[in-house]
Amino acid sequence: MINYVISVHDGTRDLIPLVAGQDACSPSHSYGPFIRDHYIIHFVLSGQGTLINREGERRASAGELFIIRPGETATYTADPKNPWRYLWLSFIGAHAGVFEGGEAVREIPEGIAERLEALVTAVEKAPEPFSAIIYDLIYRLYTAKELPPEDAAERVRRYILHEYMTPITAEEIARAFGYDRTYLYRIFKARFGCGVKHFLTETRMTHARALLKDGSHTVAECACMVGYRDEFNFSKAFKKHFGTPPGALKP
Repeated sequence: MINYVISVHDGTRDLIPLVAGQDACSPSHSYGPFIRDHYIIHFVLSGQGTLINREGERRASAGELFIIRPGETATYTADPKNPWRYLWLSFIGAHAGVFEGGEAVREIPEGIAERLEALVTAVEKAPEPFSAIIYDLIYRLYTAKELPPEDAAERVRRYILHEYMTPITAEEIARAFGYDRTYLYRIFKARFGCGVKHFLTETRMTHARALLKDGSHTVAECACMVGYRDEFNFSKAFKKHFGTPPGALKP
C-alpha cells in the first residue's frame, strides 16, 4: 500500500483533498467495518471486490468507482480469486456533500483514473490538481448537463476561481463539464458578459498583477502561480492584457 498526504495550503477551500494513494490488495483482504469523517472515492483499476454500506452489498469491478461517505458504516473486501487494485482519494469541504446523492458504485468517467494515477505515481502533493479531479468528477457524475444554464455558468465561474492556478484551458473546462465549447461560451456570456476564455484570462491577470506589485516573487514564479508553465507566454499575455510587460510592475 502506498499512501500520500496532500499538502493543503488554504483551509477555506470548498473542496479540500486530504490523502491519495494506491493499493494492490491480497485475496479476500478487507477494510472495516469503519465509520469515516470524510469522503473517500476508490477507483478500481483491475480485479474486483465487494462494498457493504447503507445501500447493502454491491460488487465493484475494474472501470468502476465506489464512494464511502462520512458517518456511514462501510466494509470493502477484495475478491478471493481476482482481488482488486485501486487508487483512492479522500477529501472534505462544502462542495463535497454532492457525493451524498446517487449510488455508491458507478462507472469511472473517461480519463479520471489516469489523471489520478499520474499524480500518485509522481508523488504530487500540491492540492490543486487533486481538487480539479474532484470538481471534474462532480460535474461528470452529477448531471451538470441538466442544470439550468445560469446555474451551470455559475458553477463554471466558481471552478475557474478555484483552479485558475492550474494550466486549464477553456476547451478543457468545457470538456470537464460535458458541454460543447460554443454552447458554454453562449451561456457564460449571457450570465457574465464575457466568454470562459476571457474570464479565465482576466482572473489570472488580476492575480498576477497583485503578485507582481507585492514584489515577493519573480516573473517566472508569478507565471507559474497563475497557471502558466512558460514565462514567455505569460509575459506576452500580460502585456497584451495590460499594455505593459510584467517586469515593469515589480517594485
